[in-house]
Formats: sequence, structure tokens, C-alpha cells
Amino acid sequence: MATLYEFVQRSLGINAQIRLQDNLNNWKNEGLLSLSTLYVATTLWFTYVVFLAVYRLTLSPLARIPGPKLAAVTFWYEIYYDVILGGKYYRKIGEMHQKYGPIVRINPYEVHFNDPEFIDSIFPGPGRKTNKYFFTGQRTGTAESIVATIGHDMHRRRRNAISGFFSAASIRRLEPIIQSHLKKLLSRMNTAGESGEALPMHYVFRAFTSDLITEYAFGDSFHFLDEKNFAIPYMMSTDVFFILNHTFCHFHWVFTLLMMAPPWAVKTFIPSLTEMWDKRMMWVEAVEAIRNSKNPERVKNTIFEGILSSTLPDEEKSTLRLAQEAQLVVFAGEGTTAYTLQAALFQLLSHPSMYDKVRAEVIEALPDADEVSSFAQVEKLPYLNAVIQETVRVHPGVVSRLPRVSPDVPIVYQDRHKATEYVIPPHTSTNMTTHIAHMNPDAFEDPYEFRPQRWIDNPRLDKAFIGFARGTRNCIGMNFAKKEMSMVLASIIRKYDVYRGQDGPTLELYETTRKQDIDLNREYIIPFPAKGSHGLQVRVHN
Repeated sequence: MATLYEFVQRSLGINAQIRLQDNLNNWKNEGLLSLSTLYVATTLWFTYVVFLAVYRLTLSPLARIPGPKLAAVTFWYEIYYDVILGGKYYRKIGEMHQKYGPIVRINPYEVHFNDPEFIDSIFPGPGRKTNKYFFTGQRTGTAESIVATIGHDMHRRRRNAISGFFSAASIRRLEPIIQSHLKKLLSRMNTAGESGEALPMHYVFRAFTSDLITEYAFGDSFHFLDEKNFAIPYMMSTDVFFILNHTFCHFHWVFTLLMMAPPWAVKTFIPSLTEMWDKRMMWVEAVEAIRNSKNPERVKNTIFEGILSSTLPDEEKSTLRLAQEAQLVVFAGEGTTAYTLQAALFQLLSHPSMYDKVRAEVIEALPDADEVSSFAQVEKLPYLNAVIQETVRVHPGVVSRLPRVSPDVPIVYQDRHKATEYVIPPHTSTNMTTHIAHMNPDAFEDPYEFRPQRWIDNPRLDKAFIGFARGTRNCIGMNFAKKEMSMVLASIIRKYDVYRGQDGPTLELYETTRKQDIDLNREYIIPFPAKGSHGLQVRVHN
């Protein structure tokens, strides 16, 4: 049977046959050329990879730093643990320190420390410039916020613009707002006691902190405490966004595509982000309304007043930057504080003797059980404050690495165990991780044990505490968070005792264990428990 090629030849005239043969020859030559080009490109790429690996292992300024060779060669080592396994690299870093010592190289460009004596060198005061690693902005999607600002000088200017918002005077003005939301929180707990249902305190606390921080930042609340289910769909949607942060960090084009996509596309292809995405659009609209408001009081009662009235250039006052700052404040103010509150309540309910001790202290300061607490009543309660300090140590609200970059001078580290000096060149990301630092037995005896009394017996432990970071880039909302947590815990503890079968208002743990529901299991900037967990649940007995 004639081939298709022979049939085509017979069907064409002589000139057409010549043109066909020429085209076939050209295609063959082009194919050979393409194969040759592909071969050369592959060879060059392979050569580049080999030379890059050799450089990172032998010639890089970080080549002497101990750590896994694969981690020093490629980011895929970190990607495997954080993107594929899901937020597990913090565990691997802890294992590295156990194997290699207090200083380890965790990827081609970053060095991690676990030495309480070196904290002030990583997080210096105003005497030394400190930059931020650019990955921070990629992870959070808020590159223009103060938390992710790379340059030291720009960070100082941006921070100064909103520092008044978190001043002692501003926080005092917030007291009635906290009390108003606290009354609503206690009312919802009372309602749960009447119905007999288990209360998901993880979401209850998130609803409370969300309502509070949005009213404080925007002048208007989300009103999550008014919703029957405490806005759990929004909380779960926000969790999805946090779970994506490692992907955003290493594959930033994913975040770029997400930002470029119209809302309908996000809702169609990533429906689990819908609730959070709708709120994000609301933040942008709220920022635009505040910027364009003719009412000075509308602007004054928000976080944006300091920025808009500052000497920052106009591009620093754009809607995009203000929206990023607002998003960062909301995320930081709701998830971190709520996690600490649920961990504190869990630990106290798990240790009735501790609950009794702090309750006796609170009752003395708050004689009326039906009233919510005030700043003045809770700020001088030593055991309550020790409980909060110990909770932040054992269960910190931020568990991602805390990267710092020295732009001008090298960082010199003396490894006392090996009698070795390491010089970290400028522009290198040096890190500590709160969870790892707080679980260091050299700093805290029996670090996994929850012991509030340790802070009363030994105030010097503060030297090893980095629960709110340290230095010029520490948590700007630290004092606000501490007062908020003190008022919430004091008000709940004053009203409810631990359930021991007695009558009266009490709280009882329900299907909650520390390992499954409270402890850090996955790191997505904020701590996530084990998969399948519902967080802290309690039964309220009226």
C-alpha cells in the first residue's frame, strides 16, 4: 500500500513536489537545530546548578556555618517541609539545633540561632540599624506594612506615624470599648450555659478580638460576636489564607496572580477564600472612605489618623499601603491574641489549683462578679500577669521565624561549646524562632511545663523572653495585647469557677487535649493545632 507521502507526491505537480521536498528538508534542519539548542541549554543549566551548589557549599560566606548540606544548597529543602508537609520546617530547625548546636544554616541565605545569650545581638536597640528580610513581605502579602518594611529608616518613619495609636493614652481611651465587647462575650457564654451546648472558645475569642481590633482600627466593628456561629466561615477562610503563606513566600507569582484575579475568579477557583476576600474588599473600601472623609472625627478615631497627618510622602498615604497596614493590624490583632487567650484558659482549667490561685487574686481586685474588669483593677495582679507571661512563652501567638538583617556591620558569634567564632556578613538574614527559643532548657527549666510561678520567683527570665520580639522592631501592639488579655481573663475567671460538680457558674473542659488542640503543630505565621482539631471547647454551667 502506498504511503501517505507517496500519494501526496503523485497528486502534486513537479514544482509543488520540489517545494514540498525543500520544506521537509528545512523542517529536518530546524528540528536538528532545535535539538541542538535544547542540548546546549540543558548543559548550561546543569553546569550552572553544579557551580551554584559548589559555591554555596564551599565559597559562600556562610559555608562554614553548620547545618544540612542540602539545606545550604537549595530552598527545596525548606519547601519540602513547609509547603509539601505543611508548616513543619520549624520542627526540622529545632532538630538541627539538637544535632549541630546553637547556630545553623537553614537555607542558602539564612542563619538561625538558639542561644539566649545572643538575643540582643539579633534584636538590637536603636544604636544599630536593623533591616527586615524581604521574604517577610512575600509571606504576608503586606510588603508595604511596618512589619514587612525592609529598610531601617523607612521602618522607623512608618512606625513613628502610628506609634501614637498604641500609646498608653490611646489604650486608656480604648477601655470602654473593651468593656463593651467583654459584656457581649460574657452574655454569649451565659447563653451557651442555658442551652447546654459546648462553646468553641477558639472561635469565640477570635470573634471578640476581631470585633475589638476592627472597631479600634476602623472606627467600626465586624460584629462577629452578634453572629450565631461567631463568623466561623470567615475564620476558616482566613486560616486558608494563612496556610498559603509558605506558598506565597517561595512561589510569589501565586500571590501576584491571586491579587490580579477578579473577585469572581477567586470565588470560583478558591471558594474557601471567599469570606476573607469579601472582608478584604471591605477594608479597601473602608480605607478609601476614611481617606476621603471630610469629618475630622471620622479620621481621628482610626489607625490612619497618624499616617495621614504625618510628614510621610504622598505615596506612603495611598489606599494600597493603608489597606496593607490595616490588614496586618487586623490579622495580628485577632489571631495571635485569640490563640493566647484560649491557651491560657485551657491551662488554667487543666490546673485547677492555678485557677483557684488566680481567681482568689481576681476576686479581691473585683468585688462585683457582675461587672467586667478595668485596666486599673488588673494591671497590678502579679499571678494573673505571670499566667499571661507563661502562656505567651509556652504558646506564643507568632511562631514564624523572626528575621533580622544587619545592613552595615557583620554579626560575630562565639560558639562557646565548640570554641569557634563565626562571622556573619552584612545583609545576611539572621533568625530566631520564639517557640524554639522558649523551649530551650538552658533558658527555662522544664520548658514544656506550664509554671506561671517561675516569673514571680525569677524576674530575670525576661532576658530570654521574645514573645513579642525585641529591639526596634518589637511588637508595636504589645501593651495593648497584654491589657486586653488581662481584662478578658480576669472577667471570665471572676464570673466562672472550675467545674467540680458544684452549683453556680462554672466552666468545664470538653473534648480538648493539649497535644491535639492547643500545642503548636503547624507553623503558618500563627500556630495551627493538629489537623482535625476544633481548638478549645468548654461547657458552661450556669
